[in-house]
Amino acid sequence: MIFAPHILQVKVITPMDKDEFGRPIPGTGGESWQEVCKCRCDDVSAEKKVSINGALYDFKYKVVFDKPSKVEAGAEVRCLNADGSIRGEGVAKSLLETNYFSYRVIWLE
Repeated sequence: MIFAPHILQVKVITPMDKDEFGRPIPGTGGESWQEVCKCRCDDVSAEKKVSINGALYDFKYKVVFDKPSKVEAGAEVRCLNADGSIRGEGVAKSLLETNYFSYRVIWLE
């Protein structure tokens, strides 16, 4: 991508380890943010999309990033500015993969 001023991150949840009796071990597991790639995060909160089944989705951000990277639908993601502040965050919906151009698009709800 030519213009990618933001950083795309995905939340990774690690389950707690269990002892020999199946009880969770305190202090294990947790949540962390994994950096995926550079991206462009556009604020589209004024737009509305309607799915084929008639449900109304209110997307807040459109994220465009290079094709080798991948984000699964339903993943919690966030985009950071160069200074580390949060540009946009939400749940990835409506994944789009282009045929000719080498990029992917996700919409955050």
